[in-house]
Amino acid sequence: MSNSSAMITTLAAFENGRRADGNALIFDAQIYLGDGKPPLLAALRYFNKELRVFDDIGFFLIIARVAKIEPGVHIALQPATGMLENDYDLVGDVMILIPLPDDFNIAYRPYIDICGTVASVDNLTSTFTIDAHQYVTALKNNGNHATHEPVMLPTVDPSPSRNASNSHAQFHSIMPVECKIPNTPRWTRSGKKILPARNRYVSITGFITDQKPHGSQSATMERFCVEIESIVYLGRPMVSSSASISATPASPTVGNPRRKMKFDFSAPRAAKQARVEQDHGGESTT
Repeated sequence: MSNSSAMITTLAAFENGRRADGNALIFDAQIYLGDGKPPLLAALRYFNKELRVFDDIGFFLIIARVAKIEPGVHIALQPATGMLENDYDLVGDVMILIPLPDDFNIAYRPYIDICGTVASVDNLTSTFTIDAHQYVTALKNNGNHATHEPVMLPTVDPSPSRNASNSHAQFHSIMPVECKIPNTPRWTRSGKKILPARNRYVSITGFITDQKPHGSQSATMERFCVEIESIVYLGRPMVSSSASISATPASPTVGNPRRKMKFDFSAPRAAKQARVEQDHGGESTT
């Protein structure tokens, strides 16, 4: 495979914190995609070297390496939260985490930076695809997976999840995207959209705007849709790009309303603190 990477910068609502191993924690992060669209749900790992205390629900600006969820992923699922593996869209490792005030508006789409080889090009729709190979801890293949020890609140069931991680699973750890060229003069030359050629290496940035299902009637997600903001053409990759994820099984469900999560983008933010105190008596997470 060619050298590639996938990094997002985004605002996110964190909850369901639990211990992974050592000082590492895993959080369920909701990421806004737009009005009327279900938010992305990511299981994000954060190394808590400063031993900071986290509220039941917290709001953050983050930069994280990300990949698409895969069956058997190591995310320390807990039955008490009601979350299942197929509720998630992404897994990742948080590189930078900056706390935000409770009244901060986090309804902004995630910004993604991807380097990778162009897997396919569609001139009719002005789109191209990239399968970016990005290592994340939850998808490592060495068999050393996260524990299921909870660190949230006494109400969390400490028993292993009924969807416990499979230490023998072989993961691809890939971020598949479909990139859309905007319909503006900036991206047009001689009346045609400027598109990269297949098997060329590119670096792109843009906003994740949606998820693309496997088919019009499918409930499983195939790719993340990105509206291009910038693109750099880097020529041919140093090695073959034949390793693709087109046949990789996908478990995330498109359109999941995330009813099991406490935070809701459509609910008034002022009610957040009252709900947390009522449910948990003001207890915190470390």
